[in-house]
Amino acid sequence: MICPQCRSADCFRSRRAGILDFLGSFAGLRPWRCHTCDFRFYAWRVAVSFAGYAHCSRCGNFDLERVSSDRVARSIRNFLPRSLGFRAYRCDPCRLKFFSIRPYRRILPSMAPLPAENAAHS
Repeated sequence: MICPQCRSADCFRSRRAGILDFLGSFAGLRPWRCHTCDFRFYAWRVAVSFAGYAHCSRCGNFDLERVSSDRVARSIRNFLPRSLGFRAYRCDPCRLKFFSIRPYRRILPSMAPLPAENAAHS
């Protein structure tokens, strides 16, 4: 999971607190919190603020490869996207090939070092 505020990959599931968190669960949203910036956000496979960009529906990866539409297996499910000329992508980690109408934006986690904690107070 990538934090939508600082783009850190150091995020963890947060506990549900309040009625809105439980109602969000019916839509499949889960609360997350970032260890780096302490930002709390909601996400499905990806953060809600990034859901408008092309991503893998299986693993949530944004680092996609553009492939020819001939490489995506033909099926009834992707007949309409293929005929409308949607872009075809391939997710390298899970090898899923799919069509998406969403705009492509490569969103990678930041490589910023974690803030050092001052444990010694002497």
